[in-house]
Amino acid sequence: MNRIRRKPFTALQQDLSPWGPTNPGKFAAMAPPAAADTSTLSGEFLSWARWLDTLRDTARSGEYAAVQALAKGKLRFILRRSSLLRDKAMLGQLHHPQLAEAQALCQEFEQVIGELTGRVMPPADEWPLPVRLYVAENAPGSANKASGHRGLHERRHVPTRQNRLDAVSQSEAQQVYGCLRLVLRLLQQQVSLAESPAMQQANDLLARTVKLGHLDNEPGA
Repeated sequence: MNRIRRKPFTALQQDLSPWGPTNPGKFAAMAPPAAADTSTLSGEFLSWARWLDTLRDTARSGEYAAVQALAKGKLRFILRRSSLLRDKAMLGQLHHPQLAEAQALCQEFEQVIGELTGRVMPPADEWPLPVRLYVAENAPGSANKASGHRGLHERRHVPTRQNRLDAVSQSEAQQVYGCLRLVLRLLQQQVSLAESPAMQQANDLLARTVKLGHLDNEPGA
């Protein structure tokens, strides 16, 4: 793919996202192309951060589409980083820094899948949702309750049946799961890593996320 070139960052203007148009509408945004080598990763990640910051600022309005766009943007960023970590692991980079990165990604992955499926999740990264996407059914007065530690109000009522990933997010989440599962399996080849508390925590996080997002089902099932 083309190398990153420095230019003014544009967001919330075009129907594009990091890997193609998946979120149509005025809240879709332009993010950088994938980096061809590690020398461009810092610039790429800076552009990702600016893109997500823009989505977060817009989501503070509480508009449903904007909040959903932020959550989906976070998922795409996790997918990008997970694929890069998978590539490093497949090249034999099986050390403690890779395990720490995998553990952090598993924590962020659980957070964003929880957010997209209507849970109140503690923030695990720099872009927590400013408000809830969903409010569970049969929860009297829930629209007036504070949203956990964030101290913000719950989202509008949305039927529970919608508290599931859509087909695109389901597919992306399954890709993240596949990347992280492979990384952890490769890292477990190192005895010092396989027996560490970080490995156990990462595996536990990934197992919980599979249940949250119903990732054992086919997309759209």
